This record gives sequence, structure tokens and C-alpha cells, in this order.
Amino acid sequence: MISRLHLLRFVDGRSVLHRAGARAKVLVLIGLVFGLSFNPSWISVGAVWGTVVVGIVIGRLGAGVVPRPPKPLLAAIGISLVFGLLSGGEPFVSVGSSDVGLGGILLQLRLFGVTLGLLGLTLLLGWTTRSADLPPAASWIMAPLTRVGVPTGEVIAALTLAVRALPLVADDFATVAAMSRTEPKGGSQIDKGMMVLSTAAVASVRRASEFGQAIDGRGMDAPVARHPRWNTADLIVMIVGAMLVAVVALAPGA
Repeated sequence: MISRLHLLRFVDGRSVLHRAGARAKVLVLIGLVFGLSFNPSWISVGAVWGTVVVGIVIGRLGAGVVPRPPKPLLAAIGISLVFGLLSGGEPFVSVGSSDVGLGGILLQLRLFGVTLGLLGLTLLLGWTTRSADLPPAASWIMAPLTRVGVPTGEVIAALTLAVRALPLVADDFATVAAMSRTEPKGGSQIDKGMMVLSTAAVASVRRASEFGQAIDGRGMDAPVARHPRWNTADLIVMIVGAMLVAVVALAPGA
């Protein structure tokens, strides 16, 4: 399931999104996250979803990059929507001789819209940005915080490890999930669960050991890189991103 999301898996291309630097795209992402957090209106949610769809089209990523939601997630969403419908609330619609409140289910739908919209923005960033470019971009963005005593070097080092480890961890979980599906039928569910947990623990320890050896050999210093100069693609992304942030933050309705 995790591997289907293609977390931080760069999709090669020559679109304006691919040519734009990581700094511009991360700044736009931060602006959209803050704008949507403070104003999660339907217009804001629609603007974020539209950004993801247009970004996929402009980046020529193809429909194959869009993840297929796992069935347990769809089941959980369906159950939560049922509870939201049962909770009622304004507005009300007449169904036969009774009024049914749609407030709960509309709130649930908006919550899912915000969550999945932010996930889509993150995936769009990963599809159009090389993972090696993200830590230097974060270092540039967080540079002013060093003046107030924030240990940005340690934060960037941890971010670098997380970015590099996330695809590997996703592959490990996908391997464990595949192994669990190939287990012969029969036996108790507890035994199967213990087998999956032990396999995941072994894979995690092995991956942690590899990272520990890499840190001992190379050190854990923050990445030092010369940032490329701002280009036309950066300017386009920043201008369009500023307009989108304004629409998301100032959209009417809550």
C-alpha cells in the first residue's frame, strides 16, 4: 500500500515544474499549507485539488502516478461518512416526512478534502523534485532561524536522513506486505501477525544498522551545497503560487 503512493519518487520530465528549483516549490507548498490550515473553506479545498490536477497535467506525469487508495482506507472513509451522516446538523434536507441533517457528513467530506489535498501537494512536489534537492532548499529557507538559536544544522541533517530513508522504508513495508500475502493458508491469525511483525522488525533493524554505518563513515553534517540561481521557471512558480495562496487564504466561507 505504501509503495503505491510513490513517496518522493522523482518522475523525470522537462516541464516548468521540473525546471523550477526546490526552493520555489517548497515555499509555495508552505504557503498553501498555512493558507488551507487557517481557511479550510470549500473554495480553498477546490483550489488545492485544482492545483494538484493542473500540476499533474502541466508536469506531464500521466495518470499512472496517481496512487490507488487501498481498500481498508476506503472502508474507513465510508464508515466515518456514515457516522457523520448519523450525527446530523445543519443544513437539513427533507426526505419524505422527516428532515435529515447533512452538517456532519459535509464536515467529514471537507476534512478528507483538506487531508487528501495536502497529501496531493506533497506527492506533486516529490514527483517533480529530486529528493537530493530538498535538504539544501530547506537549509536555505531555515537559514534566518539560526539567528534566534534554532539548531538548523541538526534539523537539516535529520531531514536529509528522513528523505533518503522514506523510499527505502516504503520498499521494506511493501516487501513485508508481499511476504504476508504469500503465506500458506491455515494457522491462526495471531501466528501470521507475529510473523509479519517479526519480519518488519528484522527489516527495520537491518535498515537502521545500514544507516548507522553510513553515518559513522560519512558523519552527520548538514548538507552544504551551492544553490542554483533563480531562473524563469522559479519566477513563474512563485507568481502563480502567490496567487494560489491568496485565493486559498482569502476565499470566502468556512
